Amino acid sequence: PAWAQAWSSYAEERTQATDSDGGPSADARPINPVDAWIRAGLVNAELTPAPDVDDLTWLRRASFDLVGLPPTPAEQDAFLADPPAERRALAADRLLASPHFGERWARHLMDLVRYAETRGHEFDFAIPNAWEYRDYLVRALNADVGWDVLLTEHVAGDLVEPARLSPEGWNESVLGTGFWHLGEGAHSPVDLLVDRADRTANQLDVFGKTFLGLTLACARCHDHKFDPIPTKDYYALSGYVQSASYRQVRF
Repeated sequence: PAWAQAWSSYAEERTQATDSDGGPSADARPINPVDAWIRAGLVNAELTPAPDVDDLTWLRRASFDLVGLPPTPAEQDAFLADPPAERRALAADRLLASPHFGERWARHLMDLVRYAETRGHEFDFAIPNAWEYRDYLVRALNADVGWDVLLTEHVAGDLVEPARLSPEGWNESVLGTGFWHLGEGAHSPVDLLVDRADRTANQLDVFGKTFLGLTLACARCHDHKFDPIPTKDYYALSGYVQSASYRQVRF
């Protein structure tokens, strides 16, 4: 079939770049593999990399990137008090250990799963305990939970055995499934079956875009034109979603 040549069905390819690839952007600065990969692209484009920034500028950029906040005067003083050769690595460790790291980076996933605490639509009624999912993400990122674990918990956290427990002893895994029940909802739909089909399409669309990088909702009506997603797979996933129930439970 035509979609067999789609980008998503190609095998993963890895490339390597050396510390210095020659050309106008080559210099003697030590770089890590990511920098080498970027530099190789600059070389191919005949571009010169920007010069290194001073330490305080680096700290400001790293702080905004990792915790979403500028460094405080005390943090700047502590940074400058560290040995020059180690201060950036030490600062990165401190920022990654900050509770603000999870708060900052959970926002990205919350945007993808269209997190909100109300349903929107005509009456914008509240989603009970939506904040539990938000806090679950923050705790998971601050605890350095692996992506494979997070993905499993989002898809079927209620079935994970043994469940991942918080230090206080509650079930963290089941909270990941909360993302399925975010999003717009009508207060009293006229056609219940159409409303259910529309909500399912929205759930699958968000799931596909967030975790697969693919749009799934168009396969509700036809086989996907560019990716290996036939209509029968859409309705198989639809059955998975519609066979699950939503209710408030203790965890």
